[in-house]
Amino acid sequence: MKSLTRITIVGLSVVALLAVFALSPSPEPTPLAAAPAAITPLDRVPADAGLFAHLQAGELWNHPTVAALRKAYPKELEKALKTVQDETGLTPDQIASITFHWPKIPAGPGDEVLFMLQVVTKTPYDKGKVLTGFRDKEAKSTGDVVKLREAMLMHLTSDTQFTVLHESLLDEFKKGATKTTEGILADALKLAKSGKNALTFGLDPSGLPPEIFTNAPPELQPFLPLLKSKSIVLQANLDKELNASIRFAMDGEDKAIEGERAFNLLMKLADDAITTASGEEMFKTELKDLLPALTELQKTVQKTKAKREGSIVTAQAAIPADPALAKPFVALFLKPQAAAARSRSANNLKQIGLALHNYHDIYGVFPAAAICDKKGKPLLSWRVAILPFVEQDNLYKQFHLDEPWDSEHNLPLSKTIVKTYELPYGEPKPGTTNYRVFVGNGAVFDMVQGCKITSITDGTSNTMLAFEGADATPWAKPDEIEFDPKKDHKKHLRFENNVCNILLADGSVRAVSNKLSENILRLMIQKDDGMPIPDE
Repeated sequence: MKSLTRITIVGLSVVALLAVFALSPSPEPTPLAAAPAAITPLDRVPADAGLFAHLQAGELWNHPTVAALRKAYPKELEKALKTVQDETGLTPDQIASITFHWPKIPAGPGDEVLFMLQVVTKTPYDKGKVLTGFRDKEAKSTGDVVKLREAMLMHLTSDTQFTVLHESLLDEFKKGATKTTEGILADALKLAKSGKNALTFGLDPSGLPPEIFTNAPPELQPFLPLLKSKSIVLQANLDKELNASIRFAMDGEDKAIEGERAFNLLMKLADDAITTASGEEMFKTELKDLLPALTELQKTVQKTKAKREGSIVTAQAAIPADPALAKPFVALFLKPQAAAARSRSANNLKQIGLALHNYHDIYGVFPAAAICDKKGKPLLSWRVAILPFVEQDNLYKQFHLDEPWDSEHNLPLSKTIVKTYELPYGEPKPGTTNYRVFVGNGAVFDMVQGCKITSITDGTSNTMLAFEGADATPWAKPDEIEFDPKKDHKKHLRFENNVCNILLADGSVRAVSNKLSENILRLMIQKDDGMPIPDE
């Protein structure tokens, strides 16, 4: 069953995803699908709520910045959006608005589910898909109310609106518009209802847990005056620039002076932090693509100053909405997925390396690049030869080793998915592999003869066995890359996010950059050229 925490995260994830990819100006409010009596989602948010966020999505999916990011990372974003679709039954382009609120800020375990999430779609949504995304199979429904789990419900408000809420909020929801129109967040709600903001956020800090103030570490103490505001309101839009403004309503002019000082100190520390980070080694290497965006961010931070009028402290910021600046951050967001795939691929190569060494322990040589017939004609790949050493002994015993890989008997076996041979990047074609070897002219592998480890005189830690190849081939096919010292072979390596995993003859796996020179690659392929590998 899905946990209540997961339901909360799903709702907030939709808000966050659309906020990142879909902020845009809305000169005219996007029409909201009306519940009975023309009640909009914002009408149901009480002015004394602890927190609310309203995202006016509208036609934002087609904003030029968003379109450029979609074009730059089609596969990666498709996977991320598919996860959202699987969880919610919706795609971002379907959503008109999202409104989330906590009547009271969670004070303890269990309180985090006391929320209301209202989603309005541009066209009628598929109720079956939405319910499949949110509810458990055992969930029950009564009319428009569907039990999700324990105390959580979904209200099928209309053909273009549904609401996820805690059961304790159902009675108030059914009453329609809230009667609580006076409260700390009343002004924030008016801003949201105006339809002029893509994103509006309001917070009543008085409901924050006391531990935030009593247990705050010393380095955060100077900024606590901001959290002691009577209210905090954030509004944002994206056109040619990302524009955001924040407003702190303080309890008196003295508190406002403290808040103004705290905000400007925060900007000063942020400026110093960016300067320090920009000079660190990682921003000269793997994070260097972030530097232009970091520079623009620093300019914005330096220009952002708090202004005080009486007991009100405000600040405004703007940064260019340039896709070129956003792309590196999207890439960084997607990087953990790529890093995980690279780690899985490295593990596959380690398993292949272990299998090759176990084969060597038994037969005294590494396998030849192919299993050949008596006349030396290649029939099957070296990957077939090491099947018993990658926990595929049963599959190995089914092959006819005196027949080619695509014979009537062997072809069905050749289409078997062997996970160790499957590259984890993207969607690999079943029965294929990208783990390749170079053959002949001093490489470890030869099409007919196996290689003794003692013949690798350049050192096993300096010599390549296998690598992530640019092109896939059927894993059982004796299809390898002929090595010619006079030719360039870097094109045969697959560089995923500028990195390629290679298996060395000592069984270790090394990640090499796409800046690897052809000369060094050539030296790593050859096992006994007697040439040292220079530093680059």
